[in-house]
Amino acid sequence: MEMHTGRALFALYGFFIVHIAMCRVLVYGEDTEIHIAGVIDMKKLAWLSVEDYGTTVMEIIVASAMKGYLRRMSEEEALKKVESIIEPKIIQLFGESGAPMPVQSHVDGAKFAAFIDEAVADSIRELEVREDDMSGVSIAVLQNVEGKSMVETMSPEFVGFIGDAYRSLKYTNHLEKP
Repeated sequence: MEMHTGRALFALYGFFIVHIAMCRVLVYGEDTEIHIAGVIDMKKLAWLSVEDYGTTVMEIIVASAMKGYLRRMSEEEALKKVESIIEPKIIQLFGESGAPMPVQSHVDGAKFAAFIDEAVADSIRELEVREDDMSGVSIAVLQNVEGKSMVETMSPEFVGFIGDAYRSLKYTNHLEKP
């Protein structure tokens, strides 16, 4: 974390987060997203903030790799990928914004570990194309990630990513009813 003019600027794995007033601005390569504090709506996958899904820097980096991997797929393909990992148990039918809340879901650890390995490998391939210093550092960090080890030591926040990704892919834009 670096400090710039009194505001925190975080740089993790190819994106920047800047907190300005009551907004959070996310800059991903060519995309910029602005999130206004207090706005409650069903989050699209692109709006999930990776820093919410980790208690360690490595968990945040891997969450970023998983998010990027899913965003490079079509929504249908990404949903199929996530559905192969999680078996949601819908308990609260209408959570925030009317979308069902998957609670007490079953996450297949072996499939989650394999998904992490796929996401990391995909991110490394994407970074190799860029050929800049920051990409080189990111590749070096990602090459040390092992899905099985991540799953064995994951925090509740980290595994929460897969549930939120499922919910955002399943119910955003078309708000399917269970």
